[in-house]
Amino acid sequence: MELEVVAIKYVGPATVKRLAEHGITTVEQLAAMSVEALTALPGIGENTAPLIIANAQDVLAAPLAAPEPEETPEPIAIESAEVTEVMSETSSEPELSAKVQKKLAKQAKKLKKAQKAEKKALRKAEKKAEKKAAKHLKAEQKAAEKAAKQAKKADKKAAKQKS
Repeated sequence: MELEVVAIKYVGPATVKRLAEHGITTVEQLAAMSVEALTALPGIGENTAPLIIANAQDVLAAPLAAPEPEETPEPIAIESAEVTEVMSETSSEPELSAKVQKKLAKQAKKLKKAQKAEKKALRKAEKKAEKKAAKHLKAEQKAAEKAAKQAKKADKKAAKQKS
């Protein structure tokens, strides 16, 4: 399995392009390079080169375990450019890099938190609506009682005038 260099820390889109121009497209190739060979490439300094190589070696050494499946939350209407970006980055890879797994886990956590907040807001709105309906019903009952009382009073007054 070959990992793309985009999974490496300190390697952004411009560096990916520069590396590809020199035939370096996988983490394995990057991890096997010497610091001198990497700094010879344009745009990669002597301070960054060892960090890139070390990170590439760490990524190769780390086992690529799939995250533990959690309860799948029901989807809510949240569209995130980051989620779309991550999904487009990972759609070509059968297994995810550790960096992408962390990013996905973080986004899943945010999504779960947003869903929890949405459920809480929905419950709050339902309670408020119930309370308002109960208050409205009570006001209608009170108005009906008042109307009945006034009608009874008017009937008494009419009966008194007849006598």
